[in-house]
Amino acid sequence: MVQDRTIYEDAEIFAENLYRRRAMTKRDYTTSRELYESMREALRPPDLLVYLRCSVRAIRRRIRLRGRPSEMSVPVGYLRGLNALYETWVARYDLSPKLVWDSERMDFVTDLVDLIEFRRAIARLL
Repeated sequence: MVQDRTIYEDAEIFAENLYRRRAMTKRDYTTSRELYESMREALRPPDLLVYLRCSVRAIRRRIRLRGRPSEMSVPVGYLRGLNALYETWVARYDLSPKLVWDSERMDFVTDLVDLIEFRRAIARLL
């Protein structure tokens, strides 16, 4: 199974970002963290974490290419904050092997050679 979003991201990235931006109260943040810690202890970690790394500039370019109105209005500061939280979290993540893939330079969606290398990188870690 491949999962796009995880409980880890919800707590470590999105809830953290909301709390730092003062869009979540301390009480709600504390409750969220407690729930996350309980869930984390109860669940088996993933066999592999794949982090698709790219710059905020590339993220904004991809948003423009998709043309989804709901994404077009996302402030760049919000994207920078999320990106920084992802980088910090991935650096300390140690629950399973991780593959950090430079998705800005290596495009497995449009480049067959990159896709083959991406699959090989995953296979080496599983």
